[in-house]
Amino acid sequence: MKYSLPGLGGRLQRARKATGLSQAAVAERVGVSWMTVHRWERSRRGVPDTLLEQVGELYGRPIGWFLTLEEGDLGQENEGSGSVSANPAGSAVAGRIRRKIADAPASQRAMIEKVVEDMLDGLKRAG
Repeated sequence: MKYSLPGLGGRLQRARKATGLSQAAVAERVGVSWMTVHRWERSRRGVPDTLLEQVGELYGRPIGWFLTLEEGDLGQENEGSGSVSANPAGSAVAGRIRRKIADAPASQRAMIEKVVEDMLDGLKRAG
């Protein structure tokens, strides 16, 4: 399973910078290219669950920390990308949903992610 949530890239980048590691150093330790780490931090590519566990251990953070959105997380990953940030009301709702998902048992997260993806796909088709 791959994690691809708004705000995840910003949290990955913040945690990496707090450890003082470069993208290249992280990439070497988890067995990916530096460009993959860069894309994770820009939310351009989902992070496989096994690699998120490794990165969490490397950064000294639990996986739940990466999956919980806080104010400012979206702004970090969108800096310089030309993206327009989401409206505050939508961000608040998304934050509550992310916290509930992060608090769910790990064994149920894959199912929850699939249900949410199916719902969003259905909304896009209907929209």
